[in-house]
Amino acid sequence: MSRNRAAGMRLFAVLAAIMLVITGCSSIPRNSPVQSIAPEGTLDQNNVVFNGTGPVTDATPTEIVEGFIEAGIDAQNDYKVAREFLNPKASGIWKGTVRTLVYDARPSVISGEKPNTFTIQMEVISEVDAAGILTEMPPHTTRAVDVSLVQVDGQWRISKLPDGIMMEKNQFSHVFAPQTLYFYDVGYQYAVPDVRWFLTRTGVAASMVEALLAGPAPYLENAVVSAFPEGSALVRSSVPIESQRATVDLTSATFIDSTELSRQQMEQQLELTLSGLGGVSSVLMSDEQSEIKLSAADPAFVAAEVNPAVPDTQIGIKDNALYFLKGQSPSLVGGINDIAGYQPRLPAMSPLGNRFAFLNSTRSKLVAIDEEGTSSVVATGTDLVRPSMDAFGWTWTVDNSASTRILAVPEDIAVNGKVRPITASEFTKAKISSLRVSRDGTRALIVSTKNGESSVSISGILRDSDGAPRGFAPPKQIYPSVPVTQAVWNSDISIIVSTTSATEKVEAQEISLAGTTVTYLPLLGLLDLSAGPGDRRQVYAETKEKIHTRVGSSWHIMDVMVRDLSYPG
Repeated sequence: MSRNRAAGMRLFAVLAAIMLVITGCSSIPRNSPVQSIAPEGTLDQNNVVFNGTGPVTDATPTEIVEGFIEAGIDAQNDYKVAREFLNPKASGIWKGTVRTLVYDARPSVISGEKPNTFTIQMEVISEVDAAGILTEMPPHTTRAVDVSLVQVDGQWRISKLPDGIMMEKNQFSHVFAPQTLYFYDVGYQYAVPDVRWFLTRTGVAASMVEALLAGPAPYLENAVVSAFPEGSALVRSSVPIESQRATVDLTSATFIDSTELSRQQMEQQLELTLSGLGGVSSVLMSDEQSEIKLSAADPAFVAAEVNPAVPDTQIGIKDNALYFLKGQSPSLVGGINDIAGYQPRLPAMSPLGNRFAFLNSTRSKLVAIDEEGTSSVVATGTDLVRPSMDAFGWTWTVDNSASTRILAVPEDIAVNGKVRPITASEFTKAKISSLRVSRDGTRALIVSTKNGESSVSISGILRDSDGAPRGFAPPKQIYPSVPVTQAVWNSDISIIVSTTSATEKVEAQEISLAGTTVTYLPLLGLLDLSAGPGDRRQVYAETKEKIHTRVGSSWHIMDVMVRDLSYPG
């Protein structure tokens, strides 16, 4: 059999395995479905197994490199097939799980300057690290991977290469699946999601717990907290599941300074995280095989809210006054001062309590309305952005002056002082057009433009123990495929983005951190969006003449006309 024919048969086998599970082409990781992963020690129909093929006799160096790339889809036995393309020394030290590069088009294998060296060039969509943290790359990002080969018993093998595998985007959605780890806000009131990507294979529960114990992704670091102290660890890398109960055996160091309350918070954190796996409904914690028996709930224990909903009543502007809108029924907000003199625009409503904020017509003043209905100017600036009011009582806006400043105003000025500039070096001299705080108060969704380039990012909000903001974690970048000047939260792990135009058709796009993307039908003259977490929360879009709601894949015109709509938050 010729080398070319053998290599072709090997490639055919790999492609045939993929075609058995792929029912259509999707964009990965942007359009991958959330999958259920089998618990420890079992397989189910979603735990896809790919059987790679090893090197053929007398394969050329290029065929060896290409075969190694193809073998990355087979993670069985710690990438046993991929290791067959390596010489013994490289096989002994190479780690396949350290990194996964997800590429778009088929990589090119190019001869290097030195003999028996090659460079693998590819256009990379994303990268997943050993903890399952996926980093999306800007469009058209390229990556070069250098490898060296030697002959072993007359056969070419790879002798030098970096750790990790490379995988085509359509393969990725069937070999990896998103799972959500949960941490807490600083008050332990809310469960904050941290979406990770893990191989669809047995052992995933242990991988998830190990990632949870290691702490949150960088964009959430110091913005969320864990019930587990630093240094917590599994006794062994295994989380057995039996009768829908996961047993998590932790080292004694985990519990040295624990209290009844902290142990209950640990158990809840594990249950929230592992419940995303099919077949897990409860968790048993043990201290080096000694069961941790929890007593009645501590009085301070709070069941953390997952994806907390915003109220289904929006706030808007009509006739220079604030109006509520619920369904098709607008009603004047009563009990507040006359605000017509401000010519109010772009209002916000607190998700908790009865407070409001808005901008004046020139967007130079931020006006707050307290629980008693008294309005006052609490911040000034240039080209202020629509306010966002968080669960900790702070009202946010941005002063787009020469040096961009993010501003936060406390609910109680007597206690926390007046407006507080928040350090955000990433946005210095950038124009921020949108800032929205998540319902759990832990993350800021920001749209900015700098040097002509637009950016969508999510940053964890760093707070003191009393909830006062003091800065931001490094941002997680999001790369929509539509132009963007505004963004709103749609759930705790999804956002909706769009640009605005009074004369052009505009496509809004719904993006989930778990990989799915939905592009809405274009709407002529779209100027504003309103959405919020919660069951049956309609998505609203505003044009110069009409208010629309999204019904299925279409936009439906409403009879009411309340401007600048926004859900609480």
